[in-house]
Amino acid sequence: MNPINKSVSGRFSWLLFALAAAFVSAALRRWQLGSAFERDTGLPIRGAQASVILTCVLVMAAAWFMILAVQQSLGKHPVEPGQARRWDLVFLDAGDPVYPILVVLAAFLALAAAPFLLRTGIGQWLAYRELAAAHAKDASVQLPSSNGALTIATAVGSLLSFLGLLQMGRDGLHAGRRGKGGFSATLPGIAGCIWLMESFRGHAANPVQWDYAPLLLAIVCGMVLYMDFAGMSTSASRPRRLLWVAAMTLVMSGAALVSALAEGSVADVLLLLAQGLTAAAVLWRLPPKLEHPPTMKGTPIPQSGEASIQEDTTDE
Repeated sequence: MNPINKSVSGRFSWLLFALAAAFVSAALRRWQLGSAFERDTGLPIRGAQASVILTCVLVMAAAWFMILAVQQSLGKHPVEPGQARRWDLVFLDAGDPVYPILVVLAAFLALAAAPFLLRTGIGQWLAYRELAAAHAKDASVQLPSSNGALTIATAVGSLLSFLGLLQMGRDGLHAGRRGKGGFSATLPGIAGCIWLMESFRGHAANPVQWDYAPLLLAIVCGMVLYMDFAGMSTSASRPRRLLWVAAMTLVMSGAALVSALAEGSVADVLLLLAQGLTAAAVLWRLPPKLEHPPTMKGTPIPQSGEASIQEDTTDE
């Protein structure tokens, strides 16, 4: 088979599988929201068919992508003297515009979420100050569950995510040059941590049930995705795990999007779309490169005991 055709085939197979699983999980999530919860209390109906099928699909998707990732070749090809494997070079290729375009779009989606979060956070802060003044005069006045600080911090995190994703997209336009992708990817990862705390705060008053589980899992998958991406520039690179996390980020984001749309949370929708596009960009670029790991001439291969940026295939 032609190497180019094989490369394109590997990209489309991962993307098609992940997108198909995302659409199926989103459809099942919509079915679940309409049939698996009590209308009066909002509590989940035990043994609801939609919940059981959605759980099975998510577990099967996780297992299937795990199998696909394990089967990927990690390029155990001989490395010539004077060369070293550089997994961060996977995402530095000016000949392929798909990856940088998707990542830049993700950056602007994250940026678009900032005004909504900031407006909500400021509103919560003003309401908290007003009720706090009333509470000082009358102890029976209850204070709100949030003072808006964490929501404002999430807005700042979305700005950090924009900067990091934008730099990742810019690096994707430069072939063979070490960029700042490792550092840049940590910015949306940190933003994901803040987003996770804010989303948990919003659901902490009730037990963490099916109404929150898809969003929780989607945010966690996105955080791991960005951190694993950052690890590609260090000795902590794990390409096969990055593949699996990217696929599951896309799947879980699809299910969580339905919940965010049902709740009318524009910021959550934009942030989920941003990490979903980033996951799709990783899936597009990474699989073929596992078959042919990049090398860079003139980069010495570290000796044992020294810091290494090449993939440790024995740990996989």
